[in-house]
Amino acid sequence: MTCVIVEDEKLLAMLLEKMVKEEGLEVLGVAKDAEEAIKMIDEKKPKVVFLDINLGEHDGFYVLQRINHKPYVIFTTAYSEYAVKAFEENAVDYLLKPIKKERLREAIERVRKLSTFEKANVADNIQRVKELAQKLKTDKFIVETGDEIVFLNVDEIIFLTSDEGETVVVTKDSKMKTKMPLKDCEIKLPHENFLRVHKSYIVNVEKIKKIIRNYFGSFALELSNGDIIPVGRNYKDSIKKLLE
Repeated sequence: MTCVIVEDEKLLAMLLEKMVKEEGLEVLGVAKDAEEAIKMIDEKKPKVVFLDINLGEHDGFYVLQRINHKPYVIFTTAYSEYAVKAFEENAVDYLLKPIKKERLREAIERVRKLSTFEKANVADNIQRVKELAQKLKTDKFIVETGDEIVFLNVDEIIFLTSDEGETVVVTKDSKMKTKMPLKDCEIKLPHENFLRVHKSYIVNVEKIKKIIRNYFGSFALELSNGDIIPVGRNYKDSIKKLLE
């Protein structure tokens, strides 16, 4: 059985590729973003696609809506427990990160059975996955730091700051550095919870304790951990909206 892996985290993609090969699947390719995935899926026509939901500028649903080839889809995702339960009721299958071998084996076996007995229903399965998945909200932020991959609840994050091309993710209990640029972090984080306030800072709006304004009209933010974050001149309007 052939497959394509769509995963923007390089280390996760490598691990998943190794695991699916051990289960006897032929990996036709690994795509790191939505546009590459669309082209690869339509050209290579895999039987199954392992599809990440957060892919930077676009997401996994964007891919599903634009492919002409209709494979079986297994989402690889980091969803809340409630969302996973809803998803499991109707999707072809999902793999919750970090991926376990037993669950991967189950997912592949499910696809094999579907391939044998429900070939006529592949398009219906994909549509059902689309409709359900679009209702779910991600609550995990993946930080690849050194030789570890950390799954953070987004509400744990206080702020993020750039540091020589890398990003420092600050929580109540830790600071983690990742090679992901700040602009890519901004795309992956839920926009309703996180606000760019400076070219070097993104803050969790729920962690803002105090907005400080000086005589010159400049702003700064005091956050829940006591850190003071400057507000850039070009980001003043965002802060003013918080005050409305």
